Amino acid sequence: MVDINEDVFSQILSHVCDSKNLYTILVALPKSHLLFPVALARLWELPVYLDSYDPRAAVASQKVLDYLLDTSGPRLLAESIRHLDVSIEHKDLDSQRRRMRGPPVLDRTASGFRLPGDVLALYERLPELFKRTVNLESLDYHSRPGIAMESKHVEPLQHLERLRRFAVNCALRDREVDIPAGAGPGELSAQYDAENWQIEPFFSTVGPLIISLDLRNINQTMFAALTGQTDVFTSYHTLEHLKLDITEGVWDWNGGGSPAMGASPDFKFPCLGFPSVKRFELIVCDKTLQESQKGPLDLVHCNLLTELSIIVRHSIFWMAYETLKLFEALSPLDLPALSHLEIKDSTRNTERHYWSSTDNQLGWKREGRVYFGLVPSFLGSIRAGGLPNLTSLWVDERILVLPHRCAVRDLLDPESDEETYIIWTQSLRAAFGQLESLRVGFGPINHTDAGRILDLCDPAKLSQFGFEWNWHDYARDEEISAGLLAHLARFPKLNDIHILFPRPETQLSGRPDPVVDARTLSDVTSIFKCNGNICRVGIGNSVVWERDPSQGASAILFVSDGSTAPNAAVSKFFHAGYMPKYFPGGVLPRLDASNPDSDNFIPPRPVRGEEIEQLRDLLQRIVA
Repeated sequence: MVDINEDVFSQILSHVCDSKNLYTILVALPKSHLLFPVALARLWELPVYLDSYDPRAAVASQKVLDYLLDTSGPRLLAESIRHLDVSIEHKDLDSQRRRMRGPPVLDRTASGFRLPGDVLALYERLPELFKRTVNLESLDYHSRPGIAMESKHVEPLQHLERLRRFAVNCALRDREVDIPAGAGPGELSAQYDAENWQIEPFFSTVGPLIISLDLRNINQTMFAALTGQTDVFTSYHTLEHLKLDITEGVWDWNGGGSPAMGASPDFKFPCLGFPSVKRFELIVCDKTLQESQKGPLDLVHCNLLTELSIIVRHSIFWMAYETLKLFEALSPLDLPALSHLEIKDSTRNTERHYWSSTDNQLGWKREGRVYFGLVPSFLGSIRAGGLPNLTSLWVDERILVLPHRCAVRDLLDPESDEETYIIWTQSLRAAFGQLESLRVGFGPINHTDAGRILDLCDPAKLSQFGFEWNWHDYARDEEISAGLLAHLARFPKLNDIHILFPRPETQLSGRPDPVVDARTLSDVTSIFKCNGNICRVGIGNSVVWERDPSQGASAILFVSDGSTAPNAAVSKFFHAGYMPKYFPGGVLPRLDASNPDSDNFIPPRPVRGEEIEQLRDLLQRIVA
């Protein structure tokens, strides 16, 4: 038996990103063991979850709070929390709100719409918890459908000296189903906007202290409140990361037909005034980006941005606005410091989950949107010295393909005499040649396509490569292509490989889970073997294996199973591709016509009950 000291054990645990694995380790160690506090310290580096969404999670969360606030020990356990994720939500709140048509009532004895007891009990204890989490660095507050923070919750936050990251829902529920089709324009936005968090007390107290702000579910009513705070925002000199979700509500929809979520392309976005934002993440509806104008990018100072992430979602759930023209208006001169560009094209295409299209009769098949101006104009500017700092490009679906959807092997054919193809390839060669990290958007590719894409890259620079693999070009039980492995072997600095979608029919309800499917494991092992420098392999969103290159392919560690995708504990490079949706209270993925979003970029709501129970049991051991 080999003895492991605390430093070595800590180094090993630094690669464990899944709390379930840490709980397993802690259960196996006696409290008195030398390594128990090492494992516990690693656990406290991961988020602590409290949740009232369902009874199982709510009951366990109450007990966790009991232990965190227990004053009988030498030190409050709440002081160990670094990252806190709180969900003051309930699965029945949306339906109750629709029946009662009123704001929630906190007083249990009052008449009208009442909050479920589980929600209210957890909500009332949060101010005391916030006071005790003196080492808290990040807080994520979920309240959709739920109840917003009040001043009694915000007040203790301003005394937390280490709090630097904050995320919150603005709208408290989804009202899309309430908006009538065919209605008239004008007053619709305000009439059908959901209730919002009263955010003003936060902006003037806690806001100026943080470095990262994530505002989810912004409707037009909330956006108007934001634009009224620009004088305050100019004092946010420490805020470097801003994430805005502007997909909530109908904004300036003109009426007629199906309600279109988000702003129209005619909406005027003012600068919010943040003076130091360098990393901007924008979740936006496709309709908003239809015209050749900067639109929501005017919200920030683009010349300061080093990272830009754009996640495009459907404005109308059953269709896509397929031609987006943001990059026709966006000049590389607007983004001189840009080093990272990410575009996620939220597309419904369940056909890739089946070997035969006949099995997808109830599903969806969408080709993805066309991003005019991205290639060759925007990326092509690199040929003339534009975007000199761009080293990371993450796109997906068919974002890099010509509008008429030609095959990759034709588009990148070095022998082609088609002028459009030549210009396109030259633009991509200039861009890819300076990249260290690349996720490509050519649709499903085979080994020939992969070779032509990688021929445009610099083997001395590329360290990450992500793509959608065309499983249908190969036999059902065929091992992953030797041709692909040969191409990957040519890149000596390649560390991370990410295949966005797993083998067909390994992710369906009643089928083997993709993370334990034998063929998937064989694929992962083959990728590790083909290149001794590869450290991580992902298949799907946040499904990741890792190994130490010095230990060979036999030392593979499964670090994230994708059950809580996207998993913040693994590299964001793997936060793309397939995410299963779950039955309420269940664990199996479901793919059918009633659930078309299973491969979309809208994460499923995590089921936290078991994880919170594991924390409850651990804390009980500690205080006993």
